[in-house]
Amino acid sequence: MNVESKIQNPESKIIYNYLLSGGDLLAVSHFSPDGDAIGSLIAFSGMLDQLGVEHLTAIADVLPEKYSFLPGFDRIRKFDIQDSTFKIPCNRLVILDAGALPRIGSARSCIGKGTKVLNIDHHYSGPCYGDINIITHEASATAEILYDLCEEFSIEITEQIAYGLFVGILTDTGRFRFSNTSSKALAICADLISKGVNPGWVTENVYYNLQFENVQALARALSTIECHLDGLICIVSLDREKDVNDTEGFVEYASSITGVALAAFIREIEDKVYKISLRSRCSVDVAEVAAKFGGGGHLKAAGFRYLGAKEDLIKNLVDELAWNITAHKITRGSKFIERTALQPDDEHIEF
Repeated sequence: MNVESKIQNPESKIIYNYLLSGGDLLAVSHFSPDGDAIGSLIAFSGMLDQLGVEHLTAIADVLPEKYSFLPGFDRIRKFDIQDSTFKIPCNRLVILDAGALPRIGSARSCIGKGTKVLNIDHHYSGPCYGDINIITHEASATAEILYDLCEEFSIEITEQIAYGLFVGILTDTGRFRFSNTSSKALAICADLISKGVNPGWVTENVYYNLQFENVQALARALSTIECHLDGLICIVSLDREKDVNDTEGFVEYASSITGVALAAFIREIEDKVYKISLRSRCSVDVAEVAAKFGGGGHLKAAGFRYLGAKEDLIKNLVDELAWNITAHKITRGSKFIERTALQPDDEHIEF
């Protein structure tokens, strides 16, 4: 019996045939890549190897050095429209973990009239922008979706695939502390450990091997901390001249303060161009807040981009957050922190 005949899910069968259909294939993820973006690309590359599919993997951004320990990391290229290695437009483009098409940056130039796009994602606010879409909202990470495809396609989970999947789930569950830490996510990670993943080594490299300049940037961001609405809203920021490539997790310091219901991290990436990460510890849906500014994300973790003066951004953002807090009748001292409040650490949900 061949592999295709054993695939039960019709959607998976479509993907399998797509991957084996021939033509050049480029797999990309979003800019400002996090662990799920990097891990999913690494794992997917290993999957394509086993299927005998020639391909390239790329991200239109600087790759975070902290993930360089992962097997297969060196196969991810920085996408450059001037690099003749990349075919523009390409025949097939696979987009992993990107909640909206603009999030792949300049890699969009690979899409032409004849390009067939496969979109694999788990963000609930993301549109179905692919010709083929596999969007599983209940998945803890895009890496979890790829694990399921490995099983359906009878793909052996090699060291490269295992480490890629593990780091994707580990980071998107916030080291297994967010509410998307399902029994399935833990079971998958247990299986990956049984296949050789060293969880301590992964955690050390991702969370305890920080560059000195990143810690300095965090200190500068925390020095800007400001609270609004009797401490229910907390904002930290980082100006462009103090910016670093890796600010993943900065917003968590604002959201972890006792009494804070909503938090934001404002990062200036160009002159008067800001990326904002939002976190909710209460019933307020920050994806809806972000959508009002042209962004999106998860119920408890979302983001958007803003062009304009910083003081206008802060005023507009605080006004919107305050309105939501009032509408949800959240007050200082109330027990608003829910057992299900924490969601994936989507620092990467920034439009």
